[in-house]
This record gives sequence, structure tokens and C-alpha cells, in this order.
Amino acid sequence: MEKLFGYNLYLKDRSTLIQELKTRISENKVSTIVSLNTLKLYQGSRDSNLEKIFQSGTHTIPDGQSIVFAEYLVHGHKISSISGAELMVELIKESSLSGYKIFFLGSPQELLDRVHLKIAQDYPQLLDKVAYQNGYYNVEQEEANVVSRIASFAPDFLFVAFGSPRKEEFIIKYHNQLNANVIMGVGGSYEYFVGDVKLDSLTKRLGLRWLVRTIQDPQRLAKRYAICNSYFLLALFKEMFKSKKNQEAYA
Repeated sequence: MEKLFGYNLYLKDRSTLIQELKTRISENKVSTIVSLNTLKLYQGSRDSNLEKIFQSGTHTIPDGQSIVFAEYLVHGHKISSISGAELMVELIKESSLSGYKIFFLGSPQELLDRVHLKIAQDYPQLLDKVAYQNGYYNVEQEEANVVSRIASFAPDFLFVAFGSPRKEEFIIKYHNQLNANVIMGVGGSYEYFVGDVKLDSLTKRLGLRWLVRTIQDPQRLAKRYAICNSYFLLALFKEMFKSKKNQEAYA
């Protein structure tokens, strides 16, 4: 498999991924999903240990048009972006149909309460198959108990809504202890699930969701996107040059 920025990028569509995850659940295999975007590329470039953590997932999905664009320019593959938030919602729907168990980890308790209300309204058949734990616990004193509680629940899907890189570090550190089949870092996906965040299809196709988010929260996101997008463009030119040199070498 050709790597992009050192990552084994998932090149199939979301429906195929969901079917693969269902198969792996039936085979009792652990799957870890990493959403690759410009922020993770930049963070990984600044910390080699963090980069290894990001690269260690069983499925690295292209979460954003920038990654889709890069894959086409570097390797010529036309692929679809897989939004982590939209994937999480589809997995919740699949769980309601197939009887999978879900553990929601992270975020403030108030938001988790709204997730629970949404589950009760839209997927009442899941009510006895879901569990929750907010992210505001003492890591040193309580994390071992949190891990034990997740393992006892034995979820088919564990959604981890910590910030990055905390969620990836948690997943890699504990994935063999969590007794979960599919573990996925979901960032702000809970807000999308309860309706606080809308993902417009046009801005998705144009790759402009970052701009919409910046306009909505400029104080927090303007600097981040300026740095990450600038790094992405530089990394993309380097990746294209490296790919061209490799093609010439094998010509």
C-alpha cells in the first residue's frame, strides 16, 4: 500500500468501512479508527512519538477534503472524505439495528446528558445498550477505574471524545485493556450528534468546513488553521516531489 505522509490511508468508502468493522466485530478483532486531518499532520510533524501514535490505528480515515485532495495529487486515487462525526452517527444507527453496545467517553456531563436524551428519542432500543463517562475525571486517581468500567461493559463501539492528542494517547495506551471491538476518537462529534453543529454538504465538497468553523469561532481556530493549513501545503509539495522522484526511479 502506498503511504500518504507516512500514513496507510483508508481508500474505500464509508459503507465499505462499516461492513468491514461489522465483520471484525464478528471475528472479535480490535479496530482502532484514526481521523487524519491537517491538525494531526501538523501535530505529528512536531512530535515523532505522537506521529507514531497517529499512525498506529488499524483504519486511518481521510477526515477532510484536504487529505482527499492530497491523495489524488500524490497517488492519483479518487477517494471520498469520511467525516468522523458522520461515521459515528452511522455506527450508532447500525448499533440500533444490530444490537451493538456503545460506550460514550469524554466531554462535559451536560453534553453527555443531551446525547442520552437524543438516544432515548431516536434510538430507544439502545437505551439498555449504552453507557457514559464524562471526561472531567482525575486522570491519575480515577483513570484505572474508568478503564475497568469500560472493560466490564464490553462495548462493541467505544467513542472517545477527548481533545487531540489525549484521545489518541488514551486509545493506544489502553486498547488491549478496554475489551472493546471498535475504538474511535471522535473529538466534537457529540455536538454534531445532538444538533449543535451542522455539516453542510456544499462546504464539505469544496473543502471549506475549516473556513466556516473559523468564522464561527475565530479566536480559538484562526491561528490553528493558519498554521496547520500552511504546514499542509508545504508537506503536500514535498510529498508530490518525493512521489515524482520515486516514479522516475522506477521508470
